[in-house]
Amino acid sequence: MATVTEEAVQPDASLASPERVAAFKADLVAFLGEKLYSPEQPWDIAVFEGYGRGLVATRDIAVNELIFLDRPILVGPRVNNYDVIFCASCCRIQKRLTLCSGGCRLPICADCDRSAAPETPHTAECTVITSWQPKDQKRYCKTILYALTSIRAMLLNDLESRIVFNMEGHAPRKDMITEIDRLLKDQIFANLPEGSANLTFLRRIVNVLNTNAFETFRIVQDEENNDHEIILRGLYILGALMNHHCLANVRYVFDENQVMWCHASRPIRKGEQIFNNYSKVLWGTQHRIIHLWFSKHFLCECERCRDVTELGTYLGALKCVRERCPNGRLVSLNPLKIASAWQCDKCGLQMGNLKVTKIQEIAGRMVLNNAIKRDEAGILEYLNDHVSRFLLPCNQFTVELKLQAIRKIQGEACLEHLVEKERFCREILTILEQLKYGECFVKGVLAYELFKVRMTIAQRRDEQGCFPDEPALDNLRTAWTILQHSGNRPRDLDQLAQCYGCNV
Repeated sequence: MATVTEEAVQPDASLASPERVAAFKADLVAFLGEKLYSPEQPWDIAVFEGYGRGLVATRDIAVNELIFLDRPILVGPRVNNYDVIFCASCCRIQKRLTLCSGGCRLPICADCDRSAAPETPHTAECTVITSWQPKDQKRYCKTILYALTSIRAMLLNDLESRIVFNMEGHAPRKDMITEIDRLLKDQIFANLPEGSANLTFLRRIVNVLNTNAFETFRIVQDEENNDHEIILRGLYILGALMNHHCLANVRYVFDENQVMWCHASRPIRKGEQIFNNYSKVLWGTQHRIIHLWFSKHFLCECERCRDVTELGTYLGALKCVRERCPNGRLVSLNPLKIASAWQCDKCGLQMGNLKVTKIQEIAGRMVLNNAIKRDEAGILEYLNDHVSRFLLPCNQFTVELKLQAIRKIQGEACLEHLVEKERFCREILTILEQLKYGECFVKGVLAYELFKVRMTIAQRRDEQGCFPDEPALDNLRTAWTILQHSGNRPRDLDQLAQCYGCNV
């Protein structure tokens, strides 16, 4: 169990000193072990001006080459509502809520319950939680479930604890109530007072998690053997050391054992930084900048952020509001300044940032809170009859709707919808090509969907003799190369790749 000391809960300003970096890497290599780390892996930890610590390529790295493997030092529930009830320990779906017999107020299956054996996977964390004397022990407490990932840090050994507290941890915004603050506000425990060493420790852990954690998952089955993807958050130390760039040069997936596989999405030269993208690939610049500022406490100034056209994609651009300017695109005059005015690239109309932000908020609500909840026909109707009137075809919200349509239009859809799905796949792949994003995860998903929809269209048109052609096979090879290690890859991808010889 982690030792809660004053040193453990105080952030250290000397994390980037050569001695600390060397010691940190030695601890990290020991944590990863021989199964995940080898000296041949082409990465090292370095210190970069303006970034602090980061990962550097120790030799030239080819596209699609494995850079590193990583495992979570902490993993557990995210701080969000779930639409199913699952065991807090093994994530097995519970058809009926069953609470832990130890009184920790968490949902626990029969195999993980403390009564099942002298030591179960849940015993240690249950002991920690019950030592704080939970109130109302016969009722399920979501607040404890949301805090469980942080609570599990109490069980780290000395090596793991030392690694975690060598990570950056930004304090939350003043208006933000963390899962640990919620425990206190809701008076969940009788023996976890404000100012205690345990509470200070947990708050430091929350800061580290909020700064560095990744969204991962676990695939579990219910009693009818239906698969469910339980979204979790995991602290992957090596993954978290990658600094941000809006044009990342890596992709990563998580396998069935929650191991992170990080590959090069583009060629990386020796001495270059190994970059991840902390935001979404297909977000416009203003949304990326705001997200990075509020969640990661920095502003990006990469070439994509500086370019008002976003490398010709216009993902963040808005349609000119003048009726006499149907082809005009409103773009920021200074993308690096959140409060910058916007101007039409055709008629010169200028619009203040507040008005632009309002338009984006309305568009976001209409698309994300309404349109994406529709079925395939509803989304296509909304795209064609409504969105096209106030958003550009390349706008990030239009693209998001197209992604949702791609996901919802399956093999049993009518031919007209299948043709639309094929078009959307090609359009978004073109955007990724314009961004020079390389062999990224989104490209793998779209390549798979494009192969499947082309196969279905060929069957409907009785053109099986012409399918698959070489471009279709290229899409399947791309999908297999990018997605093969992902634990939630499409179920039929392995069979398709084997059938057409694309898994070599």
